[in-house]
Order: sequence, then C-alpha cells, then structure tokens
Amino acid sequence: MTDFRIRHPRRLLNWLRRSRRKLMSAAVIIVGVLAFGFVLARVAAPFVISTGLVRNGIERAISQWTGHRAVIDGAPQVVFWPNPRITLDDVTIEDPTADPPRRVAHIGSMSASFNLVKALGGNLKFNNFRFVRPHLYLRRDEKGALAWSGRGLFGTALSIVRPGPNGTQLLDERVNPSIGAATVEDGTLDIDDASGGHVTLDGISADIDWPRLGDPAKAYVLARIGNQDVKFDLASSQPLMLLAGQNANLALKLQSQTLSGRFEGIVNLAQEAYLSGAIEMNMPDIPALLAWSGAHLPAAAHLKAASLSCTVLAGNNGVRLNNLSFTVDQTSATGAVELAVNTGKAPKLTGTLAFNQMDIRSALSALSISLPNGARPHPAPEGGSLIEQVDIDVRLSAQSATFGALQARHIGASILSGGGKTSFDIGDSEFEGGQLIAHFGTTHGIAGGGDLDVAIRDADLGAAAEKLALTGPLPLGTGSLDIDLSTDKPLWATSATDVSGSAKLYVTTGAIPRLDPATFRSLAATKPFFRISDASGGDFDFETAEIKAEFSKGSAEIRNARIGGRHGILTLTGMVPYGTSGMALAGTWKPPVTETTQPALQFFAGGSWPDPVISPVSLLKSDTP
Repeated sequence: MTDFRIRHPRRLLNWLRRSRRKLMSAAVIIVGVLAFGFVLARVAAPFVISTGLVRNGIERAISQWTGHRAVIDGAPQVVFWPNPRITLDDVTIEDPTADPPRRVAHIGSMSASFNLVKALGGNLKFNNFRFVRPHLYLRRDEKGALAWSGRGLFGTALSIVRPGPNGTQLLDERVNPSIGAATVEDGTLDIDDASGGHVTLDGISADIDWPRLGDPAKAYVLARIGNQDVKFDLASSQPLMLLAGQNANLALKLQSQTLSGRFEGIVNLAQEAYLSGAIEMNMPDIPALLAWSGAHLPAAAHLKAASLSCTVLAGNNGVRLNNLSFTVDQTSATGAVELAVNTGKAPKLTGTLAFNQMDIRSALSALSISLPNGARPHPAPEGGSLIEQVDIDVRLSAQSATFGALQARHIGASILSGGGKTSFDIGDSEFEGGQLIAHFGTTHGIAGGGDLDVAIRDADLGAAAEKLALTGPLPLGTGSLDIDLSTDKPLWATSATDVSGSAKLYVTTGAIPRLDPATFRSLAATKPFFRISDASGGDFDFETAEIKAEFSKGSAEIRNARIGGRHGILTLTGMVPYGTSGMALAGTWKPPVTETTQPALQFFAGGSWPDPVISPVSLLKSDTP
C-alpha cells in the first residue's frame, strides 16, 4: 500500500513534465479558435443580422412592454463591436385605443444592447437601455394610482406582483424579463391628475440599476426643480409594488443647496397614500429654502438654519410625527404633533412641544407661513397663512422664552386657533423673580394684529428695565405691572410706537436712581432751569410707586403717577412722546408730613429723555399745591 501511494504520484508528475509542451499548444489552439470565432461572429453579424430585423425586434419589445404602439421615425443604427447595440432616434409611443391616439412618451434617442448569439437564432432580447431627452406623460386616476397600461408586460406585472418574505416582491417568471441598467439624460416627466392638478419635472438625469423586473432596484436621479438641482438616491426591494400603488419599502436620500434629508420606511403612492418610517432633514439656509419652495414666512430674514428628525405615520386621515426633535438656530424642541384631516372640516393640528429655549416672536411668526400653490390642505382657501387654513391646539413648554430682550423661565403656554380666532397664552412662568402670565388674541388673522394682555407680579422691574436698556430716573424695584395693549401689526413686527392701550405699574420698596431729593429742592429754589442730571448725587428711595398711563400713536399719557416715601410724595401728569424720546410733565413734590415748614414744589419737566430740563413753577407757603 505504501509503494502505491508513492509510486503513482511520481508517474503523474513525470507525465505532466513530458506533456507540458503538448498541453500549452492545445490551450493556445483552443483560445485562438474561440477568439477567431468571436471576431468572425462580429464581422459576419452585419451580413447575417439585418438592421430591419433588429428594428422590428425592438418595436415588438416596446409594444410588448408597454401595450402601446411604437412609432420610429429616425433611421436605426446597429453596431456589433465591441458589443451589439441598436440606437433609434425620434421614438414615439402611443396609446392607439384613445381617440385620437394619445402620446404616452416621446424619446429623442434610445439605445439598447442585445445578445448576438440569441439574435442569430432569431430571439432578440434587449437590456442596458439608454434614453436621451425622453418625455413621459403619465396620468393619476381617481384613486391616485398611476394609470399604467394593463395590456403590456409591464402593466401585467404591476397587476400581479405580490409581497414576498422579508420585504421582497414575488413575480411570475413569465413576466420577469431582464432589464439590467438604464440611463436617462435630460428627461421630462408630466403627470396629470384626475382632479385637475398637473406636475412637470424636467432636466432629469438618472442611472437605474434593475437587474430583472422582480428584483430590487436602485436609482440615482438628478432633477431640476425650481431653478435648483436636486439629487435623489432611491433604493427599494419592492420597486414594482411601489409603482403599482401598493405598500412598499423605500430608502430615499435627497440633496440640494437648501435642503437635504433622508427617509427609510414604507410608502404607498396611491390616493389612499400611506407613509411610515424615519425622517431626517437639514435646512442650512432657511430664507433660501422658503424662496425656492414658494412659501412665505414673515420675519424669516433673521433665521439661519434648521434641522428635524422624527418618525412619521401618514395616511388618508392625516399625519402624525412622533419622537419629533428639531432645532432652529439656537432653539431646539422635542415632542409630537398630529395633523388630522376630516372631510368637510378644516384640518386640525394638535400636539405638545417642549423647548429648551423659545423665541416667542419667531414661534408666532412661524404660524403666519403661507404655503405654495398645490401644497395647501383641503378644504382651504387660496392665499392666507397656515393658521387661517388649519385649526390649531398645541401645548408648549420651555425652560426659557424670550421676547426681544426680555426673558421668562419655566413657562407653560398654548396656541389655539379656529373659527377665525387665534390666541397665544402663557399660563404660568417665572419672570425676574416673580410671575408672568400673558394672552395674545386676534380675530384678524395672526398677521393682522390683535390684543395683548400681560400681568406681572412681584418681579424685579429694575432688572427688566436694565435688559430693555431703559435709563434715566425711573421708579425701579419689586412690583407688579398690568398691560392692556392692541396693535394692528403682527406681534413679532410690533414696536413700541405701534401700540395703543393702557398700563398700570405698582412698585414697593424701590428707588429712583440718580435723583437726590435735597439737591433737587435746592436747585429748584435757586435756578429757574436745570437738568435733572444736575441732581444725580443720590437716589430717591420710596415705599410705594403707582403709575397709570394710556398709550397711543407713540405717546404715553401719564394719567396719574404717585411716588411716596420718607422724602415726601411726588406726583406727575402729562405726555411722554417716547417715539421721539420727548416728554412734557407737570409735577408736584410734597415734603413729608413731618416737615411742615417746607412748602410743596411745583415744576415742569420737558425736553428729551433721559435728561429732561426742570423748570420750577413756584414755592408755595402751603402744603397744598
């Protein structure tokens, strides 16, 4: 047994050494014969396969695929080297059953590869298509599905495709031909909706990888939308089901100058539309995005970038965004919102949002966004803002919220809109050590102005004045403020000169900074005019201050201002045209009751804030002005 194992391998190796030259010669002969046969087939093919045969074959293939008639006006060109391929110009595909015949597609130039060996046997099979300047005309029926032909191979495949295991699709082999790769250059897509809508996309370039009709597909698409190039990367293991208006998986990425995003989930493109999956979006330039989309958002010029992520569930009855997280500049929020659509009623937006920091002006201005044509919910009037077309009930919370230079903390708020009325309410918040509640309501649309009521209790009003950059001799301290104002401009665009209404201020234990009582009385006794800054050697501390004012057209009418404490009682009345930093006040300063020898002082304060000119009127012997 041992001799056999050693002896026979040696014999085989010796034979291979002796026969090496014979084997190499045989291999060269075989390769040469195959190469000669390949070249001969390519050289002889034009004499065996006529151009007319290939042309008729692709005409039949188009008709079999689409169920329509193919009309080729251009002369076909067939090449056999390095690979057999036919090119056709000016190809029109028509539906002959329509009266008159309806154009389904027109292709400036198309080419396809075919198998030479099968063509020699009279069996032409085409794949790896290239379409130049194709124009495809599609229609959506009453149910929202694309009205593909049901007579051709493609239409038959759409009608019988069914879900398979693990997110695949199943298709009978008799309608599962090879496609390979397809390239589109400068294409146009027209979609007519049975409801009367129309969508046109042009400048489309695409590379499609779809081995067979029943296989997964990938597509890389570049389209010109609104004077901007948009790139789409699409992938689906159920592409035929997607085109048939069934639920199918889809992974989508899009990229443009103003918007990028991705979606992965289940999609249905029919009228009973369905969408379920994860979405991420990034908007690096919000004003540019709004301009590109055709939407309009007042006060958007100061916005920069935004991002969003959520899981979406959309159906015929509305859209729900769960696990919502978005950021606009330095503002971020989480929560969930839902848009419910009910036949015959306005859509309703509900939900809760929790902000880390909220800009109240931006939040309200976002409600005034006007959607572009074709993107409005139904039923909804053309024009107008979103809030005029959608009923809203959204609850808000924020760790901090700003309105201009003012800031509140730990706020709970709500936005309600419906029946032509809109309200924004802050039910509770911390403001400068105290509490703030507010209500803004309008019946003229969110962008048409409204009424603002603010109540502040036990807050450090001096800190608020510092943030508002208010300087000068103001009664500052811990107190309360009630404001009742109205404006005919949007709240986010309203300035102090645009409001009218009233305010009431009550301060306890405070001071008027840079107003020394003794110096003021001394100057009043000796000078007919002096600036209030001349009496800035100390502060006028007080025990109570109460001011009531009316506002209109950039001016405040001081109806009653009474400031009292150990330095006596100061009362003021008059006008403060704050729009021009002016003032015209008449004042009386009564000494404390313990100083009966000092007379009351009457004076007039006029000029520009914060350093008006004081003009004493008289020094009275009596304590009665």
